[in-house]
Amino acid sequence: MLSDPSVPFEQIPLEGIVFGDFDSRKEGWFLTTREASSPDEQEVVENVPFRQGPFDFSTYQGDRFFKNRQIKYTLMYFGDYDAYDDRKDVEQEIKRQLVPQTITELYDTHDIIYHWRGKVKSVEVEDDAKFGTLTATVTFDCYPFAIRDDDEFDDVWDDVYFPHWIFQEKTYTVNGNTTIRLANIGSHAMEVVGKVKSGSVTYNGATITSGQTKRFSLRKGSTNLAFSGNGVIEFSGTREEMI
Repeated sequence: MLSDPSVPFEQIPLEGIVFGDFDSRKEGWFLTTREASSPDEQEVVENVPFRQGPFDFSTYQGDRFFKNRQIKYTLMYFGDYDAYDDRKDVEQEIKRQLVPQTITELYDTHDIIYHWRGKVKSVEVEDDAKFGTLTATVTFDCYPFAIRDDDEFDDVWDDVYFPHWIFQEKTYTVNGNTTIRLANIGSHAMEVVGKVKSGSVTYNGATITSGQTKRFSLRKGSTNLAFSGNGVIEFSGTREEMI
């Protein structure tokens, strides 16, 4: 549909979702509503006799933990009012493309620089014969946090989202005792991989030589990492957000 020059511009969907090989815009579906309510917490609460209020053990090292979240989209297809068979083909095709897919990335044109990860929970389609339209309600069961598309330490200019962004170096030189300060502006702890590009560096008693990697956990905010030795280390990691 999008490649057909005879289709008026106003009839081309500008917003939509991409899940695997399914792109709602290319299939002619218009995204009308989206719902992404916050997920439920994985609560660990214990009541103790003769104590006012419970003990809440739901947090660990400053993080809260959540169950999967439900993300729901309403899509509309505008067909011919007398083309029932065509509408049934479209209904079958959206189910065929979405439901069998395993857990994969879900991209939403609304969520700039982020994507979700999950699987389809249900696809419900209503056929309005009077107006020749289909309304599809697609519900996804997704990982609770939105995941940034690119490496946190790669500043892709086109992806810079100024309301919530930080620029930081990807590669650092260790010369003797060196403290490297890394920032995590995500919504929970982020796993970062440090790869020694040349030389050798020591962190917390462990020496990493050229080509080797070590994993670090960065809490929200800033973290100081104390290195020694002589070498060059490069960091990579993916930020996750509660949006």
